[in-house]
Amino acid sequence: MTSIPNLQLSSTSKQEMLETIENLALANYLRRDIFAYPIVNALHILSLGVLVTSTILMDIRVLGGGRQIPLGAAIAVLRPLAIGALAVAVTTGALLFSVQPSQYVGNPVFLTKLGLIGLALANAGFFVLGRRHLVAERAMTRLSAAASILFWILAVFAGRAIAFFGGS
Repeated sequence: MTSIPNLQLSSTSKQEMLETIENLALANYLRRDIFAYPIVNALHILSLGVLVTSTILMDIRVLGGGRQIPLGAAIAVLRPLAIGALAVAVTTGALLFSVQPSQYVGNPVFLTKLGLIGLALANAGFFVLGRRHLVAERAMTRLSAAASILFWILAVFAGRAIAFFGGS
């Protein structure tokens, strides 16, 4: 019988990892350059706006809004926007995180935001992999759409609250 190695990081290893991230050349550049951090921050906010808006519009369509637009057509237009915006949001979010990783890791509001995004993405995976959009009248599909709206709105609120609870 083989034992499973302990995958938990010691507090020293975690601190070293956070310091390594914080000392990356790109993180140092974002801290020093007068324009870099605000531009990355603005791109993060804009990408979140596109992501959340396109996602909520798809969810509203699943819930019965905008019936004059076929559900498949709405998803075909909005899903690529959401995926592209997610890619930009994750990239810019990682860059913003790199500037102060120790402060973010210790911030419960930041961790809540990540948890809500995880729930929203898991819900989206459930929706897409289960091909739920093909049967919008199912209760589970409507519940998934409503949960998506809730998760994304709460994630946005949590993201804004980070600045008020020890992060920036």
